[in-house]
Parts: sequence; structure tokens; C-alpha cells
Amino acid sequence: MAKGNKKSVNHSAPYIFAAILLALIYIINTLLVEAMYKNNSKVSQQTSSTMSAINRMNAELQSVNSNVLRVIAGIGNPSAAARDASLNFENINDAMKDFEAIESLSDAAVKRYNSAKALINVYNDRLLSFQTQWNEATEKGLSGQTAFGGNMNALYVQDIYPLQITASEMLTATIDIVSIETGKKMAQNAKATYFLMTMMLLVAVLGEIAIFLIAKRAKKARLELEERERSLAEVDAKLKTTRQKASDLAVTNLLTNMKNRYALDSDVSDRLESDRFNIAVFDMDNFRSINDTYGYDFGDEYLVQIADKLKEEFSKYAEIYNITGNEFCFLFNKEISESQAMGICQNIHNAMSAPYNVLNLTVQLPNSGAVYHYLPGDCLNVNSLLVKLDTALRNAKMNGGNIVNTVVDI
Repeated sequence: MAKGNKKSVNHSAPYIFAAILLALIYIINTLLVEAMYKNNSKVSQQTSSTMSAINRMNAELQSVNSNVLRVIAGIGNPSAAARDASLNFENINDAMKDFEAIESLSDAAVKRYNSAKALINVYNDRLLSFQTQWNEATEKGLSGQTAFGGNMNALYVQDIYPLQITASEMLTATIDIVSIETGKKMAQNAKATYFLMTMMLLVAVLGEIAIFLIAKRAKKARLELEERERSLAEVDAKLKTTRQKASDLAVTNLLTNMKNRYALDSDVSDRLESDRFNIAVFDMDNFRSINDTYGYDFGDEYLVQIADKLKEEFSKYAEIYNITGNEFCFLFNKEISESQAMGICQNIHNAMSAPYNVLNLTVQLPNSGAVYHYLPGDCLNVNSLLVKLDTALRNAKMNGGNIVNTVVDI
């Protein structure tokens, strides 16, 4: 009887060993897959935090640029614009702190970010110098613009704006680097996962050949790992969606869901040397009075209604951009002639000047516009194109507003 029990123990030893080995392999692989899942989650969170911080910096830089443009255009209170710009830079500094608190960023991303940071600091210093010269002029009873020889547009285009746009490009390049590196990390994790899945499948097959019990356990382990693989695939899909949304945000105005200034630059730059086209800009006269009277939420809703109206009535004639605040740009289709463009611009003027019902209040503001019948080679870049349009737009406003000017290219 004792011999029989000993023989039974000897025969069962391989099965016990196989079961233990299978269990150990399963536990180790499960822990590794769980670690990869957490690592992917960490990478996703890091990427989201990085993009959020940089997008905040870019948004604040855009706001600073808008304040500078208002000062140069003689719109609003320069002191208030300076305070707003100071607050914008405080917000940029907060976003920088958030970015710099992120761990495990690559040297390339940090280097590109540091370049952007240096440019932002130079941009801030330049604006502070700008403000000091302005204040010194006004303290002497002179116009602030006399501190710059009366040529603030050239100062802005040649000195101030390039700093802001280059800093924004550096920040965008940082996002690109982080996105590429995230993709590489995800690909490495995927390869490791596939390798582990292959090993587990091999163990399952060998277990089925050895004993039926091990085969059952291997099948269960395989199903569990396949479920984890689906979870990892879902995480990867969410990360890809996040990257796509971040890319879309870079060229989209969040309020009106129209293309923004960067999208216009991308669409027009390659056409300046060889194409002729019609382009126009419009914005509301004294729109700030709406925000001051009813609040920014009311003003935002007013802009959304105007944007929806413009898309509904004019998107078949032109690509429409919301380039800043309440300023809209219309890049007319190639088949639209100059006379047709002028007629459509008058309709745009009428549509924007129409009364709108906003939060149970009827609001109506006049607007001004500028039309440019562009010829190949007129401008070196999109910046100079917009300067001509904005100059014509500003002249329209200085002449009382509520009119549409034509750019005269001398």
C-alpha cells in the first residue's frame, strides 16, 4: 500500500512541477502586462499634460499679440492692454512651471522648449521696453506713437511680431517632438506585448500536449491576456484621438470652430508667388462695448451666432477664417471674379450688421471690411498681406466705420 502511494506521488510530480511552472509564467507575464498598461497610461497622461501646458502658452501669446495690435491700431486703452499683457505673461509662467514639472521629457523636447522659453522672455522684455518708451512719451504730453517715429506698424512687423510667431512655432515643434517620442514608446510597448503574447501561446500549446489540465489553464490565461491586449489597444486608440484633437486645435478657433490664423498662413503661403485671388477681412465696429456692457459670455455667444450665419451663407463662395477675436477673413474661391467678390463682400457686410437675438436681447453693430484683389508677387508673406488688409480696415474705421474699403497696392 505504501509503495502504491509512493508511485502515485512520483507520477504526479511532473504534473505538479508543470502546474507550478505554468502558474509562475502566467503570474510573471500578468505583472509585466500590467506594468506596460500603467506605463502606457503614464505616457498618455504625460503627453496630455505636455500638450495642455504648451497650448496654454500659445493661447496666451495670441492674447498678448491681440493686445499689442489694439495698441498699435489705436483701439482701446493702452494701459489696460498693458495690464492684460502682464496677466497673460503670468499665465504663461504658470504654464511653464507645469511643463517643467513634467518628468522624463527627452533632451530634444526640453531643448526645443528652452528655445521657445528664451524667445518668450525676449518677447516680454521687448514689450516692457515698448511700454516704457510709450509711457515716457505720454508723460511729456506727446502721443505714445511719437516714441517710435510714428512707424509702429513697421516696428511691430519687423521686431515684435516675429518674436511671438517664432516662439509659437517653437512650442508647436515641441508638441511634435513629444508626439513622435510618444509614438515610439507606444510602439516599443506594443512589440514587448506581442512578444509576451507569443510566449504565452507557446506555453499553452506545450501544456495542452503534456496534460489536459495545463491546457485548460493555458487557455484561460490566453483569454485573459487577449482581454488585456484589447484594453491596451483601446488606450492606444484614445492616445491617437488625443493627438489628432491636439493637431486640430492648433489650426481651429475653439469658440467659432472656424479655421484660425495658422490655418490661413498654411493655406495661402504657397499661393503668394503664383496665384491671383480675392481676400477680405471684416470685424465689428466697437465690439468691445458689447463685452463691457453685457459681459464676455454674451459677447462670445454673439460671435458664435455671427460665425454660424457666415458659414451658412458664404462658405460655398469662400474659405472662412476667424483669425482674431471678432475679425473674420474670407479667402474666395478661384472662380469668384473681382466684381463678384465685391458683391459678396457687401452681402457679408449686411449679414454681419443684421440684428441678432442673443440671450433674449436684440443686438446690432455696424462692421467694417477691407477687400484685396491680390496679384502674384504682391506680398512676400502672409504677414505683409494681412498688414495691408488691416491697414485698409483701420482706415475704414478711422473714417467712421460701417464701410468696406479696397486695398490699394502701390
